[in-house]
Amino acid sequence: MKVFICITLILFSFMMTTAFAEDSPNKSCKNAAELYEDDDLAGAIEEAQWCLDLLKQEQAAKVTSIFPDTVMGFSGSELESQNAMGFSSTVRNYNKDNKRISATLSGSSGGMMNAFSSIAQLGMNTGMGQKMRIQKRTAMVMADGNTMKIMVTLKKGGMLMFESKNITKEEIIAFAKAFPIAELDDSRS
Repeated sequence: MKVFICITLILFSFMMTTAFAEDSPNKSCKNAAELYEDDDLAGAIEEAQWCLDLLKQEQAAKVTSIFPDTVMGFSGSELESQNAMGFSSTVRNYNKDNKRISATLSGSSGGMMNAFSSIAQLGMNTGMGQKMRIQKRTAMVMADGNTMKIMVTLKKGGMLMFESKNITKEEIIAFAKAFPIAELDDSRS
């Protein structure tokens, strides 16, 4: 009985690996086009949605791969990503000694991303902190008690925020300048 269960599990895992290996945006998009040509609109829509989901997964993997493992001696923890209703957030905490800096990439898809960026830019124009340029992007440095924040408006839409409760303004600015902001932003096209 145990041998049968083991063989079944091995075969099932092999089938699942094969199924996942066959899923690619290229294949799904071609399948959607073929279904459309065959007048199967419902099937074409479902396959096109699957193609879009796979493309979004690839883009998210590309973006998260740019979050460095270390920045200025700060070691990055595991990445945390969330996606809901067209809004995405990727967070990585960086630790060094007793200091922690949180890097959060936030944004949304399509027109919502542009609206999100516009609202963020409007907030930066209210003068609630020190406005500066970091890697040719507009940033706002803010202090709230012992919490330091830098919000960077990305050219492709969205925001990258650095936040810490136990470092100086100079340290968080140096960290933001060392972070691959431009590369991260450009990867989101």
